[in-house]
Parts: sequence; C-alpha cells; structure tokens
Amino acid sequence: MPSFALAALVIALIASAGAVPLLRGCFRSIGRPEPVAGLALLVGVGVASFYMDPWPASALGLVVGALVLVVGGFALIDRRGVFTGRDRLVQRFEWGGTLFAALLLFGYLDPDKLTWSIGFAMLFVVALSLPLATAALDRTPLGTPALPVALALVEVLLLILFGAVNAPAGNRFALYQEFAIVALPAIGGLAGCLLYVARTPWRAEPAVVTGIGGKLALGLLVAWGVLRLGAITAEVRGGTTALLWLVCVPTFELIRSQLGRQAGQLGAARWFNAPSRRWLGRILVSVPTTGYSPTALVSINLVAGLAGTAMCMLGVSGYWMTLALAAFFAIYLAVPTIAAVQASRSRVSPLPLMSDGPRK
Repeated sequence: MPSFALAALVIALIASAGAVPLLRGCFRSIGRPEPVAGLALLVGVGVASFYMDPWPASALGLVVGALVLVVGGFALIDRRGVFTGRDRLVQRFEWGGTLFAALLLFGYLDPDKLTWSIGFAMLFVVALSLPLATAALDRTPLGTPALPVALALVEVLLLILFGAVNAPAGNRFALYQEFAIVALPAIGGLAGCLLYVARTPWRAEPAVVTGIGGKLALGLLVAWGVLRLGAITAEVRGGTTALLWLVCVPTFELIRSQLGRQAGQLGAARWFNAPSRRWLGRILVSVPTTGYSPTALVSINLVAGLAGTAMCMLGVSGYWMTLALAAFFAIYLAVPTIAAVQASRSRVSPLPLMSDGPRK
C-alpha cells in the first residue's frame, strides 16, 4: 500500500471526527441528536481526496450523488433539527433516493469492463437495493443509529479484502484505481463518525445520527464498490456470485422486516381470534418485534463475507455458491421466527385444551 493511501485514511478519520462538532454547532437541536454524520463523512472523504493520486473519474459521480442525497435528507428536518415525522414523505425520499442511486450507478459503469453473466446480473439487482436496505437498518426492532455505519464499514473492509485476494493477475492496479482509492478514505471517515454515532461507556446515547440521506449515501458507496469489483473479478470463477455473500445481510434484513410486518398484520386478523387458532396468531403478531441485535448483524455480515471470499479462493462454482446462499437466507429467516415461537409458547396457557370460560 503506498504511503499516501494510508495517509488519506488517517486524514479522513481526523477530518470526519473533527467535522462532527463543527457541524453540530451549525445544526444545534434541543436535546436530540443531529443528522450530521453523513455530511461529516463526505467532508472527510473530500479532504482526503486531495492526497489520493490519481482520483478515479468514475468516483466523481459517487461523491456528487452522495452529496445530493445528504443535502436532500436535510430538507426533511425542521427548525428544531429533528425529522418532521411525515413517514410517507420519508419513505418517498428513500425510494426516490434509491432510484437516483441506481441511475447513477448504471450511468457510471464502464461498459468495456462489464461481463453480463448471470452472476453479475444477480449482483447488479442486489446492489440496486442496497441504498434502500441501508436506510431501513436502524428501523429494525433492535436497530441503533450506529448500525448502518458499522455495517457499511465492515462491508467496505470485506470488499477490500476480497479484491486484494481475488483480483485477476495484471488487474491489481486497476483494482486499486477503481475502488481502493475511494474505499480507504471512506474507511477513515466511517471510523471517525462511529466515534460519535455509537454508544460509548462515557455516553449512553449517540451524539449524532447519520440521517436519511447519509444512510442512502452509505448504501450507494457499498453498491458502487460491489459493481466495480464485480466487473474486475468477472474472470474469476464464481467471483461475481461470491460478492453477493459480502453484501447480502442488508438485503436479507430488508426482506425479513417486510415479511415480519406482513406477518404481524396477518396475525392481528379476526380469523386468528378463535381459541383453536389463537396460538398461531400470537406467533405471527410477535414476529415483527423479533430480530437480530446490531452486534449479531455485523457478526453475520463478517462471517458471510469471509465465507464468500473463501469459497471464491477455493474455486467453488457460482451455481453451488448460489444454492448455499439460498440455504443461508432460509436459515436467516427461520432463526427469528423460531425465537418468536419460543417466546409465544412461554406466554401460552399450560392447559390450552381447557375452556377459557369459568368452570360450572
């Protein structure tokens, strides 16, 4: 690693950590954390970019797109510095921001480096969902403001590791140009923001939050890196399919939360109020309140990414990696449901066959 690349990482960390208190002064609120971490991350990456040479032209669209998303997110904040609470408007911004990120990703892909295999098509679809999935992470039952930042940091580190060990011979400089130059400052910026976003022993609540636009920008960063590495590692057997393992957790969590919400609405239906079906209704209603803790999600993402990297290094075909990923997805959905069943059983009467009415 060149010395100026490591210097850019350190500079981005210091610049992002130093920008947070300055931005807090500009967006001071009344007892609520300000969504300035996303803007602080952009400041860190922007300052560090002056020390990276050459700065890839394809990354300019990434930085400009992230800036648009972050600034757009600030438009949903009222004068007190908190979100307006209009959920429908926030959801529209998340979907619109994801569409904008998708158009940006598609516009800045280099057609000369793309190989539209089945694996890359699957990777492309998952990458398009990452901004929306990242934006919804802290709305999970056990989510925290630090979860999107921590998960994005782990995914960027995994992408660097994957690219370093699986890049085809002769393309390592292209890999460095296309991704590492942007990823290294991003790692420093994410680490600097985590100092304020995460809970610490001396601070019970986060000092700042990432904000809607910041979370969309984090998803855009990871999606951009995935598609860049997917194009570069297309010659590696199963390389593009292995990348799905590195970024599958946010998409899995988005699907799981949506299915859980539908299950909760179904369990509350009148059909499940009958005594013979009440136990099933209790299970379905409890599903939306279950989920993985932030530590578990980050750990699962790390293990899945390392597993995908290992399978690619061992030469496992994309077909078998896809089947293994489908099995992993089924297990990922089943674990919280089993937990909901166990919790529901603990609340069910030990004599469920007896009448609910009084004895005569």
